[in-house]
Amino acid sequence: MYNVVCLESEITIIELASMDARTRAFRGAALLLTIAMLLGGCGSSSPPPPPPPVAPVPTFWPVPGTYSPSPGAPLTVTLADAAAGATIYFTMDGTSPTTSSAPFSGPFTVASTTTIQAIAVATGYSQSGIATGAFTITPQIGSGTLVSVVVTTTDQTRLLAPQTSMSFSTAGGGNNVVFVDETEAYQQIDGFGAATTDSAAFLLMEVAAPSALGGTLNDLFTRQGNGIGISFLRNPMGASDLARSVYSYDDNGGQPDLNLTNFSIAHDRADIVPLIQKARQLNPQLKIMATPWSPPGWMKTSRSMIGGSLLTDAPTRMAFANYFVQYLQAYGNAGIPIDYVSLQNEPLNVPADYPGMSMDAATQAAILKDYVLPALSTAGVSTKVLIYDHNWDQPAYPQAILADPALQSSGQIAGIAWHGYAGTPGVMTALNNLHPNLGNYETELSGGTWVSNQIKSDFEGITQVMRNWAKSYVKWSLTLDQNHGPHTGGCGNCNPLVTVNSSSGAITYNVDYYTLGHFSKFALPGAHRVYSSNADGIVSAAFVNPAPDDSRVLVAYNDSSASQTFEVQWGTQSFTYTLPSLAGATCTWRGTQSGGYMVSAKSQIQASSYNSTSDLQTELTTDTNGGYDLGRSNNASYAVYKNVDFGAGVSGVSARVACDPGNGGNCGGSIEFHLDSAAGALVGSITIPATGGWQTWQTVTGNAAAASGVHDVYAVFKGATNIGNFNWFKFN
Repeated sequence: MYNVVCLESEITIIELASMDARTRAFRGAALLLTIAMLLGGCGSSSPPPPPPPVAPVPTFWPVPGTYSPSPGAPLTVTLADAAAGATIYFTMDGTSPTTSSAPFSGPFTVASTTTIQAIAVATGYSQSGIATGAFTITPQIGSGTLVSVVVTTTDQTRLLAPQTSMSFSTAGGGNNVVFVDETEAYQQIDGFGAATTDSAAFLLMEVAAPSALGGTLNDLFTRQGNGIGISFLRNPMGASDLARSVYSYDDNGGQPDLNLTNFSIAHDRADIVPLIQKARQLNPQLKIMATPWSPPGWMKTSRSMIGGSLLTDAPTRMAFANYFVQYLQAYGNAGIPIDYVSLQNEPLNVPADYPGMSMDAATQAAILKDYVLPALSTAGVSTKVLIYDHNWDQPAYPQAILADPALQSSGQIAGIAWHGYAGTPGVMTALNNLHPNLGNYETELSGGTWVSNQIKSDFEGITQVMRNWAKSYVKWSLTLDQNHGPHTGGCGNCNPLVTVNSSSGAITYNVDYYTLGHFSKFALPGAHRVYSSNADGIVSAAFVNPAPDDSRVLVAYNDSSASQTFEVQWGTQSFTYTLPSLAGATCTWRGTQSGGYMVSAKSQIQASSYNSTSDLQTELTTDTNGGYDLGRSNNASYAVYKNVDFGAGVSGVSARVACDPGNGGNCGGSIEFHLDSAAGALVGSITIPATGGWQTWQTVTGNAAAASGVHDVYAVFKGATNIGNFNWFKFN
């Protein structure tokens, strides 16, 4: 007897018992037949199919963490799985889930601290691993104020999405605290918005599907339903790059028209004026700023709206001033009062393929003082001027203009306009410290295809802008088409708030709409930003709205790569919330703060949580858990941290610092921690070493004196210039 075994493409014949020659001969034919039959199933057989993939583990929403839901509205939890058609089975009693466990059929409530375990089963998959979500519900102590929450997540599955309401409690003393103190107020907010470019107005008024336009305008300019309540518009005076053609209000065939006889806003009456009129009807609180990318070409050295600078003769400069007067009067006659003007968009940028004009600081100061301000006054126009209107990296420009005492104190100048394409928003705090009578306005920063994560960029950016005294935050074009146009030169990859399909007229909302909405929908015109601290992994901005609304607003963003639980402390009340990585939330509530706050000296205090600063600027940091650091430090620069509780005493201090000797850093300086003033009692100090980069961080330690009780802490830099960057500190 023989056994035939297939081994890959070979046949092995195993003799199981000895046979004589006659038997072997007899069975030879049968053996050959057997081998022939088996050959078809041995050497040419397919390998067995691979096992099915393991199903993705289920996910939880909200993410596991700690929450303070309202007693009348317990936390609602949803389970989901990435496998199509998956069935999820879960348990809440500590046992491991099986396919005999309860199937998930819809959101369910969690009223007390609970651990949920879940598995997923789907066709074409083997059973998933077990997902575990621990939900801690903080006990309600006292009758707490109700907190409404909306969330946007980085995967865009939730965009301004309402969540289970939270509730304040009289409990406190948690970890990773965001302190909100409405008794310390900063700038008053004018508004949030975008630009009514020629392209934007054309697409909305002529291309958008009429059936959808009304709802979109409501969403843009009201706070009803999904509306985000835009309250600030920037209107180009003539063509920008986002226009269908190059035009001004007095082209005159390129010939001088010093008396502006042929001035006309007829171009704008087709689309731009009707759009703004509708916007003002929907939001009567709307602020409007107007800015030329270029005056008529005949006013310039280039004799074109592209390139060049303003001619120097007095008649042309007077015509330039009257160009503003006539524009303001024409728009006023159309029922559109203009609140602000700037003299020139991006005066330090002279583009080669779309309208622009060079205007240095000395020229702008002279034109303002000698022509524009007098012309506005003579015409009885109340519109205010915003100087500069370019990037944060050139603060010397507005400083040069404001060096003239007459301009610095002029009631016709409202403040400084800034763009966000270079530099850091922290420069606005420096200018506010120098000129507290003037406002700071962020007037342009576009989203675009070059931004890898627009949600992250916007939450980080708008929050930091607000924390640095800005009265406005203005995106670039309100609307563009699916090809990022129409545009005449300039930006071909900018993103608007809403997109209008140029073929179908269909309207879609971009993520910029939702991120801006986290601020514009809730922080109303006339609101004041108030103090809020940042926490480890969490950046924030807080506002108190004016009467009759009177609501409180906190925008918090998780800037880290992991879920973060944080406690919001408002006077003597607090609530706890958890945000997934790179997600933002806006929390709103009503009521009046009772009591103040104290920060434990032994907790990690973010450097960007200062109450006030001198000669320092915030910037984004790439250190662990993100957020903002403090930099641009020089000798005697300082930051103030109020209400720091040293308890019975401390013995040491730690700080997170960075310094780059190869890139201008004068490493080896120190940070001294003083009590109650920059020259107060020294409680501790640390030395800032060379760390190898401005974002290469090192934790350093130093001794601390026996301080006790509650004090304001002044972190004072000592050294030369560019001493180091500073991310956090704590005593021990």
